[in-house]
Amino acid sequence: MFGKKRISELDALFESLAMNKSNNYKDAAKKDYEDICAKLEGYRASGEYSEKVLKPYVERMMELAPVMENYNHQNNVRSY
Repeated sequence: MFGKKRISELDALFESLAMNKSNNYKDAAKKDYEDICAKLEGYRASGEYSEKVLKPYVERMMELAPVMENYNHQNNVRSY
C-alpha cells in the first residue's frame, strides 16, 4: 500500500528471465527479454504507467541489454 507501485507482469517476466538464464535456457531467456522490451514500449506508448513507475524496469532492462544482445546457443559452439 505504501511503497513503490509495482507492475506484476513485468516482475514475473524479470523473474522468469533470471530463472531461464540460471538454468541456461537461452531461447526462453531471450524470449523473456524481448517480451519485457515490448511490454515496456507498450506501457510507454499507452501512458498506462508514469515514467516514474517505469524507470526501475527500464534501468534493469538497460543493464541486461549488453548481455542479451548476442545471447543464444550459437555462442557456445566451438569450431575446431
